[in-house]
Amino acid sequence: MAMHRVITGPTVAESGDAAGLLLRRVGLPSSVLTSTRYAPRLRLTEHAHTNGFVLFVRDGSFVEHYGRRSDGLDRWTCMYRPPLDEHANEFGPAGATLSAIDVSASWMERLRAAGFRDERFTVRSPFVQQFADRLEAEILMPDSMSDMVIEALATEVLVFGFRAALRRDEPHSSSSARQARRIIEHEFASPLSLARIAAEVGVHPVHLARQFRAAHGCAIGEYIRIVRVAFARHRLTTSDHPIAEIALDAGFADQSQLTKSFKRITGETPAAYRSRRRGR
Repeated sequence: MAMHRVITGPTVAESGDAAGLLLRRVGLPSSVLTSTRYAPRLRLTEHAHTNGFVLFVRDGSFVEHYGRRSDGLDRWTCMYRPPLDEHANEFGPAGATLSAIDVSASWMERLRAAGFRDERFTVRSPFVQQFADRLEAEILMPDSMSDMVIEALATEVLVFGFRAALRRDEPHSSSSARQARRIIEHEFASPLSLARIAAEVGVHPVHLARQFRAAHGCAIGEYIRIVRVAFARHRLTTSDHPIAEIALDAGFADQSQLTKSFKRITGETPAAYRSRRRGR
């Protein structure tokens, strides 16, 4: 059996070949939150962690190799990695910034009692950004309530990912719904409609609408809105482009339409979101 490193903490930033730069670390009574930056094209050899983690990609991308499989993760993905799960990593040309929640043994005991299988999963969804933003807020401004907030957030993420994995494994899981999702995620800035997407995947619009809701838990129109807002969230924090320009790039008719959808999903306006994320 190949030898591998066992790392006790939630970050691989350590001496030797690991080049993770720990940006923030918040220790709570029953968990640890971290934000870590990894260098462009960094490669980490096979290793394992003693704890389980929920990982969010805040920026950049990386590939995780485990067993005979590999998963590519970007800013729309999160992953649960069980304790002592052996893996290796390759980071993309821009590196990556990861936020992590250390999943304590007591949480896992309660989740297992409710039917959760302590198995690795990766879930891709624009909903991931909402979870990650909430985690980032707790990392930046922890208080006496953070421990309970983080436990609730970790549980919500684990249940969300677990259910998504179950839907993918169901025998009746719809390939047309998966194709529709990919079209939306790649062409969200274009004029999209149920009829157009159904024509592209080769099914009747009514059939696609039913299959999409069953597979992804929301209507196609709602998913388009979520993807567009997810793009706008990223652009608001990584650029100085005017909000009106971001609205058009995201596929909205104008800034007013973006603001309405943005507030509906996030609870705040694009301007307030940008100001808060930049600490102004």
